[in-house]
Amino acid sequence: EESRNRMLYYLEKGMIQDRLDKRESSRNLWMKADKVGDELFTTSLSKEAATYLYNEGAQAYPGEDYEKVAIHTMLAHSFLGEGDLDSARVEAARINTKLNEINGFYKDNKNKYRDDAYARYLSAMIYEANGELDSAIIDYRNALQIYEGDYQETFGVKAPDELVAALYRLFIQRDRKDEAKALAKKYNKPELASPSEYASIVVVHEVGVINEKRAEDFVVPWGGSVLRFSFPVIPKKSPSREPTGFRVNEGSFESGELAQNFNTIAYANLEDRRVRMIVKSAARIILKNQLTQKAEKELGAAGLIAATVYGAVTETADTRQWTTLPAAVYVTRKIVKPGEYSVEITNNGRVKTIKKIRLKKGDVQIIRDA
Repeated sequence: EESRNRMLYYLEKGMIQDRLDKRESSRNLWMKADKVGDELFTTSLSKEAATYLYNEGAQAYPGEDYEKVAIHTMLAHSFLGEGDLDSARVEAARINTKLNEINGFYKDNKNKYRDDAYARYLSAMIYEANGELDSAIIDYRNALQIYEGDYQETFGVKAPDELVAALYRLFIQRDRKDEAKALAKKYNKPELASPSEYASIVVVHEVGVINEKRAEDFVVPWGGSVLRFSFPVIPKKSPSREPTGFRVNEGSFESGELAQNFNTIAYANLEDRRVRMIVKSAARIILKNQLTQKAEKELGAAGLIAATVYGAVTETADTRQWTTLPAAVYVTRKIVKPGEYSVEITNNGRVKTIKKIRLKKGDVQIIRDA
């Protein structure tokens, strides 16, 4: 629990506690991580100076922007796992609040990750489960708009079909038939009509672990010297996925739909940060180059060699990360008649749990699969 890695300690230990079903302990750790991230968002001048003489790893890890946001996703899921829908919805709302705070800090080169479609989708499902249908419609529509914009274009996540179907059903329930008709026409889904008496089973799956952050290096000739730059990157590709979804009462398998891809969000987030990092890295490298020239002048060849080695060795990307964060979130939803059901949940090809549930008309049962 070094002070330099305190935030990572809380993030990783929080996930371990979560997987051991120690939910309250894990939430306390994630809340501590959130607090540390806020404290480190604006670093002190003394700590910042070390990054100019050494590298980004010299300072306390403040968390990547996407990690600070993902804390609230995991908190929302944790509350979902305990059936606390109100607390889960509060955390879902904090996702976009945190994004607004972060992007408001950057005057230039703002992040492409500026609104979270999954947060809106999750919030809408919770509103629906609580019977707040008008609020659910608002968040379903907002989620749909974001998925059709930045999410599909930048993160490769299209609007889930079940989101469209849920919005259609609520339009019908609230007697907004013109909007329902327009939605069905836009998505060419005349089959969206649902039985008059129904309930829903929803499973939120956390799949895999995020891709590993690595250093990406390149060199640039400058003033008779060669300057080495090193940046952290996360591969954009999504991990291979085995079947994820559920079956009800040993019936047909319902496959989950991709709702959040942390791999592509992390990739885009680091690419957005690259321009900001280049400015800082250039200043650091130029400073090291000046120190190298001074060492050669005062100490001769030995000083030149020592300073050059120091400059090359210390110019290394900071590859610290929240390694246990899921790679993606999938959502599976099935419309059923009121009654008793056995739900067999599969995550990445492995049957993880079987739950027994009883549903009444209008119920939306949200289950977390972690």
